[in-house]
Order: sequence, then C-alpha cells, then structure tokens
Amino acid sequence: MSGGITYILVLNWNGWRDTLACLESLLRSGDTAFRIIVWDNGSSDDSAACIAAWARGEREVSHDLPVELRDRVLPPVAKPVDLQLLDERELADATASRILVVRGARNLGYAGGNNAMMRWALGRNDCDAIWILNNDVVVADDTLASIRAAHAGDDLDRPIGSWIYHMDTPSQLQVCGGQRLGIGTLVSPRHAKRPQDIDFLVGASLFLSRARAQALGGFNEGYFLNAEDLELTYGYALRFRRQYKTAAPFLVAGRLWHRESTTQSRNRYLHAYYYTRNVLHAAHRIGPLHGWTTYAHTLARLALATLRGRGEARRGIRQGMRAWRAGELGPHP
Repeated sequence: MSGGITYILVLNWNGWRDTLACLESLLRSGDTAFRIIVWDNGSSDDSAACIAAWARGEREVSHDLPVELRDRVLPPVAKPVDLQLLDERELADATASRILVVRGARNLGYAGGNNAMMRWALGRNDCDAIWILNNDVVVADDTLASIRAAHAGDDLDRPIGSWIYHMDTPSQLQVCGGQRLGIGTLVSPRHAKRPQDIDFLVGASLFLSRARAQALGGFNEGYFLNAEDLELTYGYALRFRRQYKTAAPFLVAGRLWHRESTTQSRNRYLHAYYYTRNVLHAAHRIGPLHGWTTYAHTLARLALATLRGRGEARRGIRQGMRAWRAGELGPHP
C-alpha cells in the first residue's frame, strides 16, 4: 500500500438491520485507512434513511448475534458517525465522509450494484484497494489490518479472501476464502480446506488492489445474482496457475462471520433459479465438458428436489434450466 486508503464496498437490498451490524463491526477496525461505501440497491424498506438515522444516533442496532459475537456491535460506536447520504444521480457532490450511502434508483443485482461502487471508488485518486464485503457479515477488529499486511508482503498482487465462519455457530468454518470446483469437470462449488485448494474466491469478502481490480474488470452483470464471483476469479486463477506452477492463486487473511444467503433465503424459488441458470452458464463458458457434466448434476439436483417434495426448489431448478437453454440472463422476468 502506498499511502492511499481501502474503499470498503457494502451492497444493501432491503437489509438495513444486517448492514448496521456490519458497519458497527467495521468501525471497530484497528486499521483506520478506509472509507465505506454503502450502495442501497433500490430497496423498498427505506434502508438508506434507516442507515442515516443510525449514523445520527437516532436508531440502535437490533441484532440476534450469538453471545460470542455481541462485542462486534456492542457497545455502539460513538455517534454521530460522519455519513453522507446521496441519490445515485448526486454522486458528483460526494464529500470525503467516512461513510457514503448511495440511494440507487433500482435493483441492479449483486453484480451491477458492486460494479457501480467499484467504478466510483476506482475513480477516486486516494483509492489504493477495494474490499467487496457482504452486508450480512460482522468482522474482527484486526481483519482489515491482516488483509492489508498480507497484501503488503505479496509481490504477486494476488486477490485476498478471508476466513469466513458461520454467524450462528461462530467456531465453525464456512469458507476458507473461496471454494473448489466440483469433482473432476463438475462446476459445483465444494469446500476448500487450504488456500492452495481454492479455485475461486467467494464474493462475501474479496480484496483487490487498485491495479488488480482494474485488470480483472467488473462482475458479469448478466448473472444479476449468483456465480459472478466464480466467473471473475476462476478465470484469473487459470491464468495464474499457467504462469506460476506451484504458487496458490489467492491469499486468505482476516476473520469474519457470515449469515449465509440472507437475501436469497427469502425466496427459495429465486435462489434455485439464479443458482441453476448461472452455474450452467458459467460452466459452459469454462468449457463444454464442464458444461455438460454440470448439466447432468443439475438433473440430479432436480430429481432430488422432487423426491424430497421441495416444490419451490424444483420449480426454480426447472425454470433455471429453461432460461439457460434459452440464453436468458439478467433479472428474473
């Protein structure tokens, strides 16, 4: 790092309660060289106003964190917090506030919302790095410092993920930075136990230097939700492994706790739809063999959902397969 700051990008969609807990934990960071951007992705629950009220000290964080994690949000950080709230069209008026909340005009999806933040952050002269972070996480005090230290010692400028634990069972590891692809040529995410096993980083915590972010470009906005992180970082990993035969393509540093799939769990049909359609799309972009083995695996998932009587999942898988065959991308019609 050369003296600039890390821009932390937090995407919110009808989830201001989770976002407030995330912000409280970030403001406890031992590394203060950061600025937080919250992009409100066309929420219908007045999220942006609720976040602004919290910053003024007019709204407290309501949480259901386990005892082990309550010090991530309690006692509350001192208020008021330096926060600026702008509509999307007013971004030219942004000041150097600690937190910038942008009220987006519509739901751009995970890819579009994060891309909008990345474009804006990379346009700032003081941006040395970006840290893409889910809103349904809380972080340890030393997470950002650990990530920045790992990057400072890395001559290869590798993307960095984090040790991600389950929020409800804080000692249980959820993700070691990222995941492996499935057995053989199957593109279905599997658990990775070591950094050298990782084939792609998950988007819940993804740290990129300014140069690396510019080289990778943004997420594929056609996905809208799910598998964007797979396509973005798996392609990089393939190129890295061809050049560096033994080194791991990613680093893992810092700890955080994640309430997995908070947004998607609200609608099992849409979760199954986006996951099915997008993983099939990503698999075929990786290669034909990956594509067709993943298609066979999708048929097996459909059969299992049918046998278990999971109607919404079955319907989502079927519609996702149809959308993939039709070449449909973007938000669900």
